[in-house]
Amino acid sequence: MNKLTHALFMPVIALAAITAPVSSSFASSQEANEKKVSVVELRYDNPYEQPTAPASPLATVNATDTHEKRKQTLLASSKTYAQVAQSYNEDFWIYDSWVTFDHDIDYDGYYSRFTLEFDADTVYTSAPVYAVVYLGSNGVYDSIHVTSEFAIYGEDSSDSFVLENTLISGFPPQEYDLLIELYDAYTDNLVAYSDSYEDADLYMLSLESDDYEYRYEDTIVVVEEHGGSTGLLTLALLLCATLGVKARKR
Repeated sequence: MNKLTHALFMPVIALAAITAPVSSSFASSQEANEKKVSVVELRYDNPYEQPTAPASPLATVNATDTHEKRKQTLLASSKTYAQVAQSYNEDFWIYDSWVTFDHDIDYDGYYSRFTLEFDADTVYTSAPVYAVVYLGSNGVYDSIHVTSEFAIYGEDSSDSFVLENTLISGFPPQEYDLLIELYDAYTDNLVAYSDSYEDADLYMLSLESDDYEYRYEDTIVVVEEHGGSTGLLTLALLLCATLGVKARKR
């Protein structure tokens, strides 16, 4: 059937609306394996700002440069539980930690956003510290964030540090454990840690990165077919029939 014949016999289809699931396209295997995480630091319910003054009076660079060097050294590093358990300092400890699940787009039980809050204490009146957060499974942890320097005050329960984490890519849906390391900002020595063995809140977290989330979108498909005089006649007949039905009901 040629185009002209098709146009003569095809009735007018004005609009069709179709709702269908649309999955987000996964990144390439190389991009999917690259672990990316976005973190927002909070303290006292406000965004936390990195102090400009160095923790140590003997430091020759400002705190921002020091933080960048720590990130280069510690970020994207891996370690096993055996390596963590060797470190201990009785002058510092992580009193408690809490995890809140925030975002699960596809409702599969695996979250791409979560909030970690932890309260670190010390025997000193105050001490400058920073933390490294790891995510892992089967006893192997990969670091995902190096925090800014922040002060802790004795055993004050109100000086907790909060991290809002968004897993962007590289984390397939599964159960992960969290590991928190606490470092002395004066010496850069590891002084305390907390993991799933120490705190059940850090154990078996159902997580996945955003590139594994499955999205549903409403897609509108518009189809317009012009059928010439035959199509217009069909439309007119349908309109007359509709008016006739309404007239009878009256």
